[in-house]
Amino acid sequence: MNATAVIASLKKRQGALYTLMMLQLTGYLYPPPALLKSGDSYDYIIVGGGTAGSVIATRLAQQKYNVLLIEAGHDAPFESRYPSLVSYLKKSKSDWNYTSVNDTYSYQCHKNNIVEFTQGIMLGGTSALNFMTWSRGNPKNFDKWHWITKDPTWKWENVLPYFIKSEAMHDSEIMKSPFKYFYGTNGYIGITRENKSFTADYLKGFEELGKEMIADNDGNRNGYARGLITVYNGMRQDSGSQYLKHVVDSSYLAVAKGALVTKILFDENRNAVGVEVHTDDGRNVTINARQEIIVAAGAMKSPQLLMLSGIGPCRDLKRLNITCIANLPVGKNLRDHIAAFIPHTTNKRLTKGSVDPNEYPTGLFIGYASLNMPDVKQYIKFPDYEASGFIMNEMKVLLQFCAFTLGFSNSLCNKLYEKANGRQVLVTLLSNLYGYSRGQVRLQSANPHDPPVMITDSFSNDLDLDNFVDHIVDYLKVEETKAFKNLSATMVDLTTPRCDAFKKGSRGYWRCYSLCMMASLGHYGGTCAMGSVVDSRLRVRHVKRLRVADASVMPTLVAGNICSTVIMIGEKVSDFIIEDAGPYNDVEHEQISQDQIKNLPNTFA
Repeated sequence: MNATAVIASLKKRQGALYTLMMLQLTGYLYPPPALLKSGDSYDYIIVGGGTAGSVIATRLAQQKYNVLLIEAGHDAPFESRYPSLVSYLKKSKSDWNYTSVNDTYSYQCHKNNIVEFTQGIMLGGTSALNFMTWSRGNPKNFDKWHWITKDPTWKWENVLPYFIKSEAMHDSEIMKSPFKYFYGTNGYIGITRENKSFTADYLKGFEELGKEMIADNDGNRNGYARGLITVYNGMRQDSGSQYLKHVVDSSYLAVAKGALVTKILFDENRNAVGVEVHTDDGRNVTINARQEIIVAAGAMKSPQLLMLSGIGPCRDLKRLNITCIANLPVGKNLRDHIAAFIPHTTNKRLTKGSVDPNEYPTGLFIGYASLNMPDVKQYIKFPDYEASGFIMNEMKVLLQFCAFTLGFSNSLCNKLYEKANGRQVLVTLLSNLYGYSRGQVRLQSANPHDPPVMITDSFSNDLDLDNFVDHIVDYLKVEETKAFKNLSATMVDLTTPRCDAFKKGSRGYWRCYSLCMMASLGHYGGTCAMGSVVDSRLRVRHVKRLRVADASVMPTLVAGNICSTVIMIGEKVSDFIIEDAGPYNDVEHEQISQDQIKNLPNTFA
């Protein structure tokens, strides 16, 4: 077995699964496709049926507004329903399959030295292809949003009800704890906990270090726990399938599938009045919005659509002969959680038995830790890093995760496979929760069918690299525990010969290691941020009747997986829209004349 053979087998099975997708085996979960005709009008048009878009469409239809949800993809495929098939979703027809620009210094142990951006193109979006971990972040994250927006509705105590509204918690440990009142039980997203017996052997090491074993891993306290996952009754709980099924027969919701919105249309007063759409049968149609247009296309597609429609950095738009309507920093502030890939081989034999498609594919624990803090105060400290521990109990899954999901070179992953020697492997993704580096999304051209240009600029701020080193050194203290020694847990150095010039264990070595063994967690956000592009009610500045509601509006990332927060944003903006229904109430903005745009200096940002 090697990475090349495993990937070839995976791609062959992807072909078979695509055939199943054409049979529309999951179609019963979703509304039927709507036939779009030019001139059709709806109260609200939602662009993107992904993680947030499906939530918004459901909530507005339930309030009996006439809603059109436009999704570039189709129903989520058969394999998205089954947790153990998660590896088959990347680079499939359900993934946009975008890649970053090679910056020549980061991701240098990856295939082609680039990041493969994974973002869902289907109903449910990225919530239908991610690794299903559920974490809300830290309350202080939302208090910072309040500080940025000057809007108290974004404070933790005011967003918590929207998390609760979305959740159906089925974990007995939480429901028996004092924290049960902070979780929902009647929401649409079912949540359980990873339950493989061998995970406990690894958690003992952190407990021995004095880390608290916590019931909930929402980032509110430091400590370690088995991961909470969006799996219930053996099925993935994505927003598309779990929300839209409640309005599947609603006369108030139309869902256009295989339809790409290519432009947002404005009248002379900069009111968003409609969209241009290209359908998968080759037609171009124009649809009108009576109330608002809500863009929920994700952290890459939302800024692309805004810029194609004339909202963005005017200087950049002018170069592509796009008329600038609003000069805003669209596409700037691209954020992601970057992690160090840290593998440990062990002496634990692989447990035998057939793979259950309804089970999570690995053991899983999540930990939050702070540096230089006495253990007695750990529970009140803001976490510095997150440790996501994936316990590989099957070698094929290990190779898929290393070479396909994370995109490391085949030779590197083959070396890890050889070192594993048929024993369990702990792969820890150690992520810097609060990076200072920022990337950007730019237009490649004025053609909406061309992919945007993604520039990660990971580690462009050197402080991030220094923090990475501190986090790795702190985390690896677990190797000295009795529990990890009983496991014969040994870190595998996969950087040879790239980092051989540095003394192993030195800061120079760990900096080199980080640049080689870094991995994107796919938590993209910030490209249409609150405070700069949208206001605190997610209305796009300088225009009217247009909102953005997805991960792109996050001014900063939350401490953990962002899926739950994006769903929360969908719930919260639905209330904003309902509250604001009627005459649009917005402030006056200075008109940007074409003469001003024409005469912009080259240094204008």
